Amino acid sequence: EARAYLREGDARAGADVLALALDLWRGPALHGLTDTEWLSAEARRLEALRVDALEEQFEAALALGQHREIVSELRAALEQDPFRERLWGQLMLALYRSGRQADALETFQEARRVLAEQLGLEPVPELRRLQEAILEHDPSIGAVPAPSRRGNLPAASTSFVDRERELGQIVDFLREHRVVTLTGPPGVGKSRLALEAVRSVESEVRDGGWLVDLARAGGATDVVRVVAQALDARGGDALARAIGRLRDADAILILDSCEHVIEEAGRVSSALLRECPGVRVLATSREALHLVGETRLRVAPLAVPDPESADRDQSAAVQLFAARARAARPEFELTAEAAPIVAEISRQIDGLPLAIELAAARVNHLGLTELLSLVARRLERVRDRRASDGARAGLRTLVEWSYDLVHADEKMLLHQLAVHRGGASLPSLICLGAGHGLDETTVTYLLGILVDKSIVSVSFPGGRARYDLLDSVRDYVLEQLTATGSLAATQRAHAEYFATLADAARRELRASDWQAGLRQLALENDNLWAALTYAREAPDPPIAIRLGAALGWYFAVAERVSEGRRFLELAFAAASEDAPVTLRTELLGSLCFLATEELDLDAAIDAGERGVALARGAPASSESILAQATLSLALAYADDQARAAVLAEDACAAAHAGGTDWDLALASLLRAMGAARVGDLSTVAAMAAQVYDRSDAIGFIAFQAPARLLQAWVADRLGDAEASGEAYGRALELATEAGFGDHAALALAGLGANALAAKDLRHAEELFRRSLATAEAARTPWVAAHARANLGRVLAAAGDAETAERLYQNVLEWSRTPRPRQARESLNIALVGSPAATALLGLAELADARGDAAAADELRAHAGLSVA
Repeated sequence: EARAYLREGDARAGADVLALALDLWRGPALHGLTDTEWLSAEARRLEALRVDALEEQFEAALALGQHREIVSELRAALEQDPFRERLWGQLMLALYRSGRQADALETFQEARRVLAEQLGLEPVPELRRLQEAILEHDPSIGAVPAPSRRGNLPAASTSFVDRERELGQIVDFLREHRVVTLTGPPGVGKSRLALEAVRSVESEVRDGGWLVDLARAGGATDVVRVVAQALDARGGDALARAIGRLRDADAILILDSCEHVIEEAGRVSSALLRECPGVRVLATSREALHLVGETRLRVAPLAVPDPESADRDQSAAVQLFAARARAARPEFELTAEAAPIVAEISRQIDGLPLAIELAAARVNHLGLTELLSLVARRLERVRDRRASDGARAGLRTLVEWSYDLVHADEKMLLHQLAVHRGGASLPSLICLGAGHGLDETTVTYLLGILVDKSIVSVSFPGGRARYDLLDSVRDYVLEQLTATGSLAATQRAHAEYFATLADAARRELRASDWQAGLRQLALENDNLWAALTYAREAPDPPIAIRLGAALGWYFAVAERVSEGRRFLELAFAAASEDAPVTLRTELLGSLCFLATEELDLDAAIDAGERGVALARGAPASSESILAQATLSLALAYADDQARAAVLAEDACAAAHAGGTDWDLALASLLRAMGAARVGDLSTVAAMAAQVYDRSDAIGFIAFQAPARLLQAWVADRLGDAEASGEAYGRALELATEAGFGDHAALALAGLGANALAAKDLRHAEELFRRSLATAEAARTPWVAAHARANLGRVLAAAGDAETAERLYQNVLEWSRTPRPRQARESLNIALVGSPAATALLGLAELADARGDAAAADELRAHAGLSVA
């Protein structure tokens, strides 16, 4: 199945299926049973199939632009099986695409030594050809940007048992209506039906289906953040980002579990439906959203058979039980004797799919008669206690029973999982388990038991396990924690762990392995918010200030600007005035930078001034340098150039005297950006060189790509085409290695402009098309508009006036679309001009060519006024 997806070019679907397949592999094949030759041969065959699947998974990762992420995994795979030449080739390619040509070539030599010394063989021709391509910098093997995602629906981990009638209804509603809400009690199967319905029509939808799990929202104010995060929409205001991501999309958005944020879910849905005409919304909730045009479908439990029915085994409830029972105990059979007992169990728990799945998981240690007896007894007790809640008694019975069956140590892990948001990593559970006397081996073992009992779910984003609870189980566990008075302590342990993780990641984000830290924090984004929510509500000021101070740079690099501002503002408000000055200074410096990015200059300057004032009189530190440097940038954007220059010079001097290389690189970069806005070439050149040198000293490429772009701009202004081309070329390499799509697209556009100036139209067209594709993949509309406008110039010069005019009009239409203001756009305009102005001037040239001088003059006049 995975290979079919890969052949069709759907690497993401292939990777999802392969992750599920490899998750089924536990330990050596036929462990302990290989004492006969035929079993030993079968074990070798199965192991070879596992490595085949692993190789396909690496191939999918390379196609998805995930070359940096798989280098260590490829090395580990080769330690286990050093004679797989495809793995050697994949490692060479991953290293080369990560900007590590020398390591890639050394890997080829290592492969040659291993094969020669142990097998007496030379590498296969494919490996030798790859070596030659690396030596020659063959563009065909160059890094590809991660493809723009077509939806984010997870692969189904279990079969979908017959609910064809309801599924057909939902599909029909989706084809006819823009907003559909599935309502019903918990455990009735709303989420699974929604996913299956969208999967059924996804091929009809250009931009796919997108799942937004609102159970991850900590409250109403958190809804837009979760929506934007699910859409991978980065930049400023979260709602504006989500709208920008979907404005021209043909997509279906699943808003799952709306009930606890029903009003805000409705508000966000209304905004998306109003602004994004090609978007449809499928919501799941215990109640309707009450939107205009909303179509509602109440999801009923599965049909349970009549006690006297002769075809009991054909009912949907019985079929679901049988399917899940076989997963728990493969030899399970729905015999004539078993069918009536299964039917009675299904009736007892009201045909609720989730309750049926929890019950079926118990057949791995209970007989059906014992299971029915236990369900009946526990259900009676629940109904006696909660007579008013009879409709949900079946599900609660199974959840309560599942909880009661686990041992004390397993319950402790469930308690830790319940306070996580968006899942828990193995390291977090090991750390929290250690606080209760459990070592790493015990925690890992107990998690396996909980997964096997279907109480805990496991997924593998990025190839690493994440554990989570079903919503109904989480709600019950939180009830137990509240009832025993243990909730606050459990939340505090969780918050302390993530504050410590943020502290460590703060250091990582300033070092050569910054991308690993960025990926880790992005994966834990919901947990960081949960930790801050605890710190605000407890209250726990020390946790709040640690989180806010540590995470400012993360939000900046991850381009979660609006979200980051909100996080830091809440953290600062929750902190106490006696918090360490260094932490408050760092938080305010980061807040100044994020507010500047949104061009909210009054707020930025206010935060920066407070940060600088806090640090005044104390010895220079990384925190005070950050506050000075970010305030200088805010003042430069506010056109207070004199004070901006003084502060920037003070920050650089302090960094020279007692700061780190990272401090000096940051201060110099912000100084260069401020100088570029006013055309100060000498300052930009000096600062950009300093940024590059200091960043190179610590292997921090995140600053090197923008530094090279600034050097290229200086060379452009000085008319030095050779230096410009060299700087843009290096910027492209660095931006690709760093994963900065917007910087890569700007570098390609700069190379394209050089080719156009040299009248090499074919090469210019190729470069601007690559710039446009890269910008669109990175979802940076301004850079895409810049590339599109300049592609129009190339095509006009080549005589294709019709296509050029269409491109120009497209840019002008984009420029008229309301969007959040961003400092990055303002700087780009200062460096390379306004896309709208370029388009207007292009249209003026076309008007001149037609002999329409009046139209040309009017267009040039408009171009002089354009700031988009």
